[in-house]
Amino acid sequence: ISEGASRSSISFLWFINMKLSALIGATLAISAYGFAPQQSARQTTSLSMDQKELGVTQPALLFDPLNMMEDEKNFERRRISEIKHGRIAMMAVMGNLAPQFGFHFPGYLSTSAGVKFEDVGSGFAALKNVPVIGLAQILLFAGIMETVQWAQKPGMAPGDVGGEDWVRYSDPEVKKSKLNKELNNGRLAMLAITGLMVQEQVMGCGAKEYMGW
Repeated sequence: ISEGASRSSISFLWFINMKLSALIGATLAISAYGFAPQQSARQTTSLSMDQKELGVTQPALLFDPLNMMEDEKNFERRRISEIKHGRIAMMAVMGNLAPQFGFHFPGYLSTSAGVKFEDVGSGFAALKNVPVIGLAQILLFAGIMETVQWAQKPGMAPGDVGGEDWVRYSDPEVKKSKLNKELNNGRLAMLAITGLMVQEQVMGCGAKEYMGW
């Protein structure tokens, strides 16, 4: 294969990667900001106005062209899902990037299979290196946390799933600031992990290798 053809192939893959990332990023951005409530004169509900105003921040402010927040029950469900997915995405980004930069747990993931943590890797490639029983344990742990330990209980604010040891702020302004930061960081993380996964599949390498670091 000629050098010119090779460069053309790389340029084409880069172009496709950018288009896919932009498309998925725009879709997730619309979905994420669609969870933010409209600041209009609506009937007061049991959800506090502070809760309904969370996530409406600069620079996007409010984006709900389909009026998805008209129903209080759906608003609460979507806000719970947004917070949960944002937290998972933040952990996923760290889990994707940390091994690429040399951060690993010491010792073995599986002594019987002879798999060390440093051998697992990151991204989709890591799934091939984790034994089946290990993947089953991960799914079981996630299911227990989802349905038992961190289950959303009736009467609790969206995302308040930590029990008595959960950190709660009494100052309204501090609390609003912390919750807005969590929402925005979660939204950014959802876009980030999507971009990392798309980039890995299109370019065939992790973010660190792709950037040449």
